[in-house]
Amino acid sequence: MSKISSADIEKLSELLRKELKLYEQIRKLTENQTQLLAKDDIDALNTSLSEREACIGKIKGLHQDSNPLMQSYVSFSMGGKDGNSEIDDLKKQIREILESCNEQNDKNIATMRDKTQEHSKKIDAQSAKRKGIGGYAQSVPNTPEVFDKKT
Repeated sequence: MSKISSADIEKLSELLRKELKLYEQIRKLTENQTQLLAKDDIDALNTSLSEREACIGKIKGLHQDSNPLMQSYVSFSMGGKDGNSEIDDLKKQIREILESCNEQNDKNIATMRDKTQEHSKKIDAQSAKRKGIGGYAQSVPNTPEVFDKKT
């Protein structure tokens, strides 16, 4: 059974509160990305994805600090000691946000995949039309006399 001091519990709570704020930002960004996909605003989507990546980087840094404390906390609470309700509540909120974001990300990826296929079909159709126009352009004489001649 591992020991954890009240100062460690307070530090862990503080780190988890910071992580929770970042996870809430990620949830908002994920919801925003859904709207941007519906609008086909790819530039704003890329910006939003970059912002989300920055939040994830910050969370990784916080997690490195909180992980040893969390391991001590888990060992402490598994040793028959009552855990800290704030820490347990923060962990639960973070888990709920992660599940929500994961579900929304799956939907966004499916939407992106569908839109990619749709755009590929449009590009293929445009390419086929250009080839058709190219066939007509070859049969039209391209000499200066045809264009300079007054009718």
